[in-house]
Amino acid sequence: MKVNPKSNKKYSVLKNRLPLVILGVVGILLIGILGVQLYGKHLISNLVSKQLPDNLELTYEDLDLDILFGNMEFNSMKLKFFSLKTKKTEAEITIETLKIKDVAYWLLLNKKQFNTDAVNVENANVIVFKKDSDSIKCSVENVSFELSKFKTDSLLLQNKTPFDYHNSNLSLTNLYLDLGRFEMLKVATLSYKNNNLKFEDLSITSKYKQQELSEKLVKEHDYVDFKVTDGASTEFRLKTVNDSFLVSAHNFSLNNSELHLFRDKLLADDTTKKLLYGTKLRNLPIQLDIETFSIENSNVFYSERVDKGIDPVSISFENLDAQIDNLSNINKQKTKIKVTTKLMGEAPLEFKWEFNSLDTADSFNASANLKDLKAVTINPFLESQANVRVLGEIHDMYFTIYGNDFKSTGDMKMKYEDFKFSILNEDRLGINKTLTALVNVFTNDGSKTDVNGYRYGDIEVERDKTKSFFNYLWLNTKDGLKNTVIGNGKK
Repeated sequence: MKVNPKSNKKYSVLKNRLPLVILGVVGILLIGILGVQLYGKHLISNLVSKQLPDNLELTYEDLDLDILFGNMEFNSMKLKFFSLKTKKTEAEITIETLKIKDVAYWLLLNKKQFNTDAVNVENANVIVFKKDSDSIKCSVENVSFELSKFKTDSLLLQNKTPFDYHNSNLSLTNLYLDLGRFEMLKVATLSYKNNNLKFEDLSITSKYKQQELSEKLVKEHDYVDFKVTDGASTEFRLKTVNDSFLVSAHNFSLNNSELHLFRDKLLADDTTKKLLYGTKLRNLPIQLDIETFSIENSNVFYSERVDKGIDPVSISFENLDAQIDNLSNINKQKTKIKVTTKLMGEAPLEFKWEFNSLDTADSFNASANLKDLKAVTINPFLESQANVRVLGEIHDMYFTIYGNDFKSTGDMKMKYEDFKFSILNEDRLGINKTLTALVNVFTNDGSKTDVNGYRYGDIEVERDKTKSFFNYLWLNTKDGLKNTVIGNGKK
């Protein structure tokens, strides 16, 4: 067979030029991709700048765009929110890196709907200022988080949560939140992963020292110093339900906490109505549903200043453990609370309390059992607060009360011995013998008991709605003590 010399020559030329053709095609593709990249970068930059609200400024140093895989990365981003009226800065956010993975460009360009596989923020700092002020309302550092299956559009932007997502991971440090005129909240570290929340070194404290706070107050307000070493929550979730936020968790725990409360009773009383805890839960601006809330290894100290010349002495509840079941305002089950502690660090005390947050009458029942309290243990507190000294020992005291927002009734039983009161002089340096003798005429010292060694008393109290639930609880305890020690002691 003969080969055509001309055909062979053409083949040889084509063979020699093939690499150049391939390079040309690749070059055209690269130029095309580069052009699309540049156009896409311009389009995204233009879209970001034009779609921003009027009260938001956004700047960034660089935007990396991978048009083939739909990835974007902003570097050194800064957002500034300001008042359109006053032009004052309301919030500032700086972000080291913002990564957006697998953007659905067609939906973004044609339907103004932003869908992406993941949004990742690294090392963000946030400052929110008080309205019309340079004072900080909230700040947080080193925020890093990732949201998967992120979505937002014009409809979602109108909701309380202006976006939707499937899963999130979060970590941050140095959270600060201004809680009002007198208190602030701080958290050293916080992380959230796989619906589990952890934090360390949480505190809620007064902004001023005790004396400084009293000088700023015109009526009673507690000085607060509350610190928690660490805490955690399982199945912790935040979501929007029926135009309201829902906070839910399987378990929420606080470990190694300490609470100091101080009240200056020399100030005018705060006569505003104090709500019971059922109503407080019911009136929360959010829906709350925590299956179990636990407190472990806690100490509580409370003191009052009742006299300028007398240093307050704390009553303490130490080694306190508590469990709250069904801390909720969305279901009909009762909230049940159980506390075990040691009064003044020595006498075992157990307290139980139940109520239903959906009950508008605020009905509740409570019971307590105190054992082995030597009067000398609590005398420093009684002397500083009530000008009273007590002798003797309570071996066992138990009470049960049933109440609501208006009144309560109940009963008490006590086993005690050698019980005597001493009424102190006003300077607390000596005993008022006349008053002491008169009081002890009516006080049973622990004799005249039933066969088991108990005396009994009834409880009936009207609630002072200008006082807290714990004042209500103390009035019930005091009424039971009075009727048990002074009454006939019979069941």
